[in-house]
Amino acid sequence: MKIVILAEKPDQAKKYANALGKAKRGKGYYEVDTSILNGEVIVTWGIGHLVGLSSMDKYGEQYKKWNMDNLPFQPEKMIYEVTNTTKDQFYNVKKQIDAADLIIIGTDPDREGENIAYSIFSKCSSKVKNTPKKRLWINSMVDKEIQRGFQNLRDSKETFNYYKEAQTRQISDYLIGMNFTQFFTLLVQSRGLKDIYSLGRVQTPTNSIVVENDLAIRNFKEETFYKLFGDIPKGGKSAKFINDTKYKNKSELMEVMSRYNLNQPVQTVIKSVKKEMKEKKSPKLFNLGGIQSYANKKWKYSLDQSLKIIQSLYQEGYLSYPRTDCDLITTNEFEYLKTNLESYKQAIRVSFNNGNMEARKEYVNDAKVLEHYAIIPTENIPDLSTLNEAQKNIYQAVVKNTILMFAENYVYESTIVEIDVNGIQFTAKGNIPKKAGWTNIEKIDIEEETETDKTTTLPEFFEGEKVVFTTKLEEGKTTPPTRLTEATLGGKNGMMDKLGLGTPATRSSIVKTLIDREYIKVEKTKLYPTEKGSLLYDMTKDLLLGSPEMTARWEEYLKKIGTGEKSQKGFLGNINEFIVKTLNELKSKEINADKIQRIKNNDKIEVGDYLVRVEKKVYKCFKRENESDSFIIFKSILSKTITENNVKQLLNKGKTSLIKGFTSKQGKKFDAYLVLIDGKIQFDYDNKK
Repeated sequence: MKIVILAEKPDQAKKYANALGKAKRGKGYYEVDTSILNGEVIVTWGIGHLVGLSSMDKYGEQYKKWNMDNLPFQPEKMIYEVTNTTKDQFYNVKKQIDAADLIIIGTDPDREGENIAYSIFSKCSSKVKNTPKKRLWINSMVDKEIQRGFQNLRDSKETFNYYKEAQTRQISDYLIGMNFTQFFTLLVQSRGLKDIYSLGRVQTPTNSIVVENDLAIRNFKEETFYKLFGDIPKGGKSAKFINDTKYKNKSELMEVMSRYNLNQPVQTVIKSVKKEMKEKKSPKLFNLGGIQSYANKKWKYSLDQSLKIIQSLYQEGYLSYPRTDCDLITTNEFEYLKTNLESYKQAIRVSFNNGNMEARKEYVNDAKVLEHYAIIPTENIPDLSTLNEAQKNIYQAVVKNTILMFAENYVYESTIVEIDVNGIQFTAKGNIPKKAGWTNIEKIDIEEETETDKTTTLPEFFEGEKVVFTTKLEEGKTTPPTRLTEATLGGKNGMMDKLGLGTPATRSSIVKTLIDREYIKVEKTKLYPTEKGSLLYDMTKDLLLGSPEMTARWEEYLKKIGTGEKSQKGFLGNINEFIVKTLNELKSKEINADKIQRIKNNDKIEVGDYLVRVEKKVYKCFKRENESDSFIIFKSILSKTITENNVKQLLNKGKTSLIKGFTSKQGKKFDAYLVLIDGKIQFDYDNKK
């Protein structure tokens, strides 16, 4: 019997082959001698998507050129084709799959992994549809876990609906993208803009979130409010008692003070003193959004950058599966973590008392772990010197976050003292640490810190104790909304998470797409909309296309396709109706002429006789009197960034100042001037100092 294992990528295939037994490399596959599977075993691999949806022009001659008359674009049957850049490997895979007696799907254990596999099968021999199939479903790339997975293969029917969910998502995103990107791009191009405006099912409402956050900040009007408080000194310490009511104007508060006779010191008694010993457990285990948010705050890593780092550590067998939204593990993982606890401590050089060695429901729950558990270290502990800085940062963060569940809890004494001053309630709160526990290793996240986490020592008060209370007035200011970061947009408990936009596996790429396509920009980790993003928002804000709520409902429907509760046909029918309705709505909308003009103006920098448009990879330079007379200057020349100042020097003087650090094709460093001659850039070495 010939058994063919389909991996998603080459390094994954190599891991499988080596874990199974003795591997011999062939053309696009490994032949494996193993005792775990009975038969001739072949491991082959994709390179991501070997098969994808065809471009519009494959549906007919009329689609070769974008035209409003071709919309809505709603083909009866989707066309798939082999990706041109990886077709050689596709045919290597096809040859093995066509000859298989049993196929084991070993792509990544997620929806997209299913889609990759079945898309490949769709382009193989027709008999492959009936070839028996099994599913490898594992959470780490450790040899032991790989072997266990192959010994306990799932029936492919158990995960087939994940493929239908992913394929439905792929088709709907394609249809929405093709229709609305084409429509909107043609619309703005008819107004003189030259860029492509891509729209997407999740991308467009996510853009709306960023723009609305910016508008809320810019339209924010600061307001003053007033509160009552008083300090009671005792024994060299002082307690601040606060009344929680906020008053919008001072006169209202003064009237309250007069009504309750608070304009002079009042003798009163301590109404109640409540003391309680409390404990705070260590943070939850990381899911993908959790570690991405942590890395964005701590090291300013983008969501996409973090995912790539975590993925690389997963592929090396050091971390568990990354694209998970679960922050729990099962008893099995807890036991191996406990067994290796001291080794983890030694690896990341931390020390603490082991105060919680039994599984606790906040971290371990077999019933709630469905597909993938939290991101945790595997039993394979790397030599940290072999990791690059970013890998080391992420690995240490995951290990520390994981093993803190074994540390002692943070213990503190909470004190709440209440007084009644002529019928007005005032409260003082104190918090005294008694045992640092896990906070010795990882401080409480400032953004998640509550009043009970702050150390405030109160004087010793007793119920019924007489005190003199002098009421004072405190002025405060309302604060604007906090500007979004990648973490608060696409990370754990971020806006996309709260609104149900995308999945943990897709949020990183959605945010990256918005940045790459210049709808939003990042400045010191903060997110700002561009004029381009603002224009898109203006056109879609009143439509379901720009609605986070609608997209969230779509995501819920897609999830139900994955569980078999809903059908692909029903969802795509709704999408096609939505496309027709929204195109009609867009046709009647007025485009903001002022914003179009601002985009045109912002596109170009004035430099002497030239206008310069800053594009993604080049500076495009136009003569003022004749914009058809143009040339480009690359933003990077021989590994050296060419700045706007360099461009200004070239256009004004024909020559830059000395630029240091060019790298030749042979890898040698050199310094030179750049000169502009007849619209072409050349090196000048003659005046080199």
